[in-house]
This record gives sequence, structure tokens and C-alpha cells, in this order.
Amino acid sequence: MSLDPVISEQAEIVTKEKRAWKTERGRVMKRRARVLLRILLVLVFVAVIASVLIYTLLWNPRVDFVVNQTAFPLTTEQKLEDFEYLYRMLEQNYPYFEVKKRQLGMDWLSKKQEFVSMIAETKSDAEFYHVLNSILMLLQNGHTNVISPSAYDDSSRIYDGLTPWAQVYNDRRVRDAYSYWQTVLKESEEMMLPVSFKYIEGEYCAWSNPVDPETSPGDYGIPRGSRLIEVDGMSTDDYIMTLMDRYILDYDRLRGKVKVNGLVIYADRPVRLGVETPEGERRDITLEPARPVQPDSSGDGMPEHLFTTLKDEGAGIAYLRVASFSAHYMEKDGPGIRAFLEEIRDYRGLIIDIRLNGGGSTSYWARNIVAPLTDKRLAMKCYALFRDTSYLKPFIKHKLFFDYLALRPIDSLNAGGRTPEYYFADGKGWLTEITYGTEPDNPVGFRGKIYLLVDDYVFSASESFAAFAKETGWATLIGTDTGGDGIGFDPIPIVLPNSGLIVRFPGEMGLNPDGTVNEEVKTIPDVYVEQTWEDIQKRFRREDIGVTLRERLEYDIILRKAFELAGAFP
Repeated sequence: MSLDPVISEQAEIVTKEKRAWKTERGRVMKRRARVLLRILLVLVFVAVIASVLIYTLLWNPRVDFVVNQTAFPLTTEQKLEDFEYLYRMLEQNYPYFEVKKRQLGMDWLSKKQEFVSMIAETKSDAEFYHVLNSILMLLQNGHTNVISPSAYDDSSRIYDGLTPWAQVYNDRRVRDAYSYWQTVLKESEEMMLPVSFKYIEGEYCAWSNPVDPETSPGDYGIPRGSRLIEVDGMSTDDYIMTLMDRYILDYDRLRGKVKVNGLVIYADRPVRLGVETPEGERRDITLEPARPVQPDSSGDGMPEHLFTTLKDEGAGIAYLRVASFSAHYMEKDGPGIRAFLEEIRDYRGLIIDIRLNGGGSTSYWARNIVAPLTDKRLAMKCYALFRDTSYLKPFIKHKLFFDYLALRPIDSLNAGGRTPEYYFADGKGWLTEITYGTEPDNPVGFRGKIYLLVDDYVFSASESFAAFAKETGWATLIGTDTGGDGIGFDPIPIVLPNSGLIVRFPGEMGLNPDGTVNEEVKTIPDVYVEQTWEDIQKRFRREDIGVTLRERLEYDIILRKAFELAGAFP
């Protein structure tokens, strides 16, 4: 009998057994994979829970504040309690008392009794709110103010999660209090003159009508470009010194005097102005104040984007103006800016204009402007100083996380021979390094020169951009000294216990890489160029909207300087 059928049968049995074994092995491997995946997911879950527990229990970034269940309106005693709390918190935590003494001779802490009297004399909650803002304005810092009812909703939406900021802004008791303040302060009661002035070459130039943008100062007998000589018989410079409770004043280092960049005159009575017209005629004009015309609220009033682009193909010069670094526009503006940068990649020069840009988010300029225009990592190392207080700790811990453990005493900073007392009167506090860095992000391949136009309105996030561009050599800065206060973190909020109002202030003192205080020294441009009276008159004689880049050179000396440095001056 042939053995072939038997062998074939045995071979078939073996094959089936192999298949069964492979199938079973596959099932076992799948089961093991599923088990391992479950274990991995459990481990990840445990790690996340552990991290949250470490963060919330051990690290404990909790803010210690109290909001009383107040029945409005406030009593005088409640108002005074709120001010006493505010004064004590600022005394312990605010970083710039010594700076403002040096800059403006302002010793805010010494005026406590004067402030107490001002608070005690308020006759309504609305008056209390405005007086409180005036007192805070005397600190002369753009990040220090009461969060207004109109700004509260946007501010509260910015912060979420477990952050100390969210704990303050989104507290139910705070939200309830702001519901009350929104009814008390629905509209501004402030009145102003129908002419504003811009600081040009040491003097104040009639600029626009802040009451009604549809009319001009010339309609009131003050032609645009007129110089302000007197206000109610007081010299303009002396008048400016009376405005510390209304404006953030600055220091003109070239002329050695205090200034305000843009001047609107608030008043509740007629005011006599002495002016000199562009033709040299002296005029004395008495103006009646009025409330600003309320804008049309039928639309959202939001611009399509925050940037403007122009090109001069013949000269090979491109122009990018960014009016703000608002975080709300960061994602929206990014593609449009990149598309423009790709178009001009072969140009010899790019002029980036951030004059009048009051800040927003550092991520806007880092991601939308710098990252596409560099092929290597760029970084600026600077410093932040903090007072050693329990209230600041949760905010510092959140921002620095484990770097918080690396905080050093101020006296470890060796910067130009400055002592700790240069920064804080008691010389006590903590120091940390801050790095502003940007990684390349699909660079467009631009190889030309970059010029950054700056002025004294550049503040906060736009200030950090200017400081970054200068320190890293990424761009040549052209213009005037900037506005400062651009190094550091988000302003610190405190809640007044009776009113529920939030007051914010900078929790840290930001230092430039050389150890100077950014709020005091600002950023000095590589090439100092001021706008001139002649330029202003030329601008007023022609329409500023819709002109070409080359036509703007006729009245913008700072822009002309950038063309000149690029070797493209006509």
C-alpha cells in the first residue's frame, strides 16, 4: 500500500495545527497588546492625576483673597477699608516705587493721608471708582489700574483653568460684584475739549477732535498743526505736570523734561487755550467741553486684520505695519502676514512699522513675524525681580513652575555696579532669568535687511518685540525711545474685599539685559530719528489713506531714514 495518502494526511494535519497555533498566538499577542495598552493608559492617567495633585496640593498655586457679601451702595467705612487693603497690598508687592521717585519725583506711599481724604469725600460708588482710578494713575504705570466693568468680561475670558489669574477673575463673588458695577458705570461721564494734541519735537501739535472724529480742530479756530502755548494762562509744560492723576507721563531725555505723548484736555467748564497757528499767528480761544460722540454699535467695530502691507518694487523695499499685537488676531493674521512675506522674499529690505502699537501678546510677533523670517533660533536673556511676599508666590510659581526653585536673591545680580537698593528700597527680593526666544517656522527665505520703526507709544508686548529685535540684532531700530514695561508676565490682580473691584499691577520689575529697568530706560533705538513739525504739516496737506509707499516718504522722516539705510533712497 502506498504511503502517499497517509503522508499527505499527516502533512495536512500539521499545516492545520500550525495555522491554529499561529491564530492562537495572534490572539494571545492581541490580548497582551490590549493589556499593555490598558496598563499604559492607566499609568498615563495616574501620572496626570499625580501631576495635578502635586500641582494643586504640594505646589499649591492658590490665591488668598476675600470678597465680602456686600450690599451696595458702599458705605464710607467700606470704601476706606478697600483703600486700606489696596494700599497695604501695593506697599508690599508693587515693584516701581523707587523708579518713579527717580523719574518723576513721585513718592506715592507718602501721600496716604491725602488719598484717605479723597476716598472719604466721595459721595457715590461711581465717584469712588473714578477717584480710585485717579489715585492709581499717580503710580504712573500703564499696567496698573482698576479693571473697568466694560473690560471685565474680556479679561475674565482670557484666563481659565487652574491659573491663579482665573481664580481671581472668574470667582463667582467677583462676577456678581461686576454685575453691579456695570449698572453704575454704563457710560463715561467725562467731558473733554474738541481738540487733542500730539507731542512733536518738544511741543504739542493740534491733531484731531476726540469728541467727534467727523470734525477737525480747525472747525473751532485751531488749525491742525497749531502749537499749544498755554492752558488757562499756565504754560503747557507746567500744565502737563498737573496731569499725573490722568495720564502716564514720560521723560524726554533729549530735552530733559516731562511729557505726555498724546494730550486730551478733560474739563467740566470752559477752558482758554493759547495757540500758535502754522502761519505763526497767536490765538487765544475759549472752548466748551463736551461728551464724546458714542460710536455706532450696529457692527462689532472690529477691523478685518491688524496689519497693512505696501511694496515699492522698483526700490525692492517692502513695508509691513502692525497696529496691535492683540491675541485675538494672532491666528487670524498669521496666514496673511506669511503670504506677504513669501511675496517679498527676494526684496533688499523689509520695514516693519510698530509705531503707535500699544502691545498685546508676545506670541503674535514671535510666531507671525519673527519665526518666518529667521533660519536659526534667536533668544534674548533678561531678568525679572520680585518682592518676597506670600501673595505673589502663587503667580510666580505658576509662571516659573519648577524654575521657581531656582530663584536667587537680588544681590546675586551683578549689573553695572547697581546695588539691590537701586531696585527696591529695602534691597530684598528675588531674581530670575527670562528668555524671549523664537524658533524658525518654515522660513520664507528672506535674506534682506530688516528695519523696525518705533516710537514712544510702543509698550508692553510691542516693547518686548523692540527689545528682542535690538538685543539679538534681528533688526535695526529706527525712531525714538520706546514706551517701556515690556519685560515680564501678566499683571497681578487683587480683589478689593467690599467693592469686589479688581486692581491689576505688575508683579515683577523687568530688567533689560544690561540690568537697567525697562520701565525706566525703555529701549533706545539704534538710529534716533524724531518726527518733525515740517513732516506733520506735509502730512496734514495730503490724505494719509491710500497713498503709495513712495508718497509716504514725503512726510515721514523716520520711514525715509529706513529707505536711506537700505540704500534705496530716491
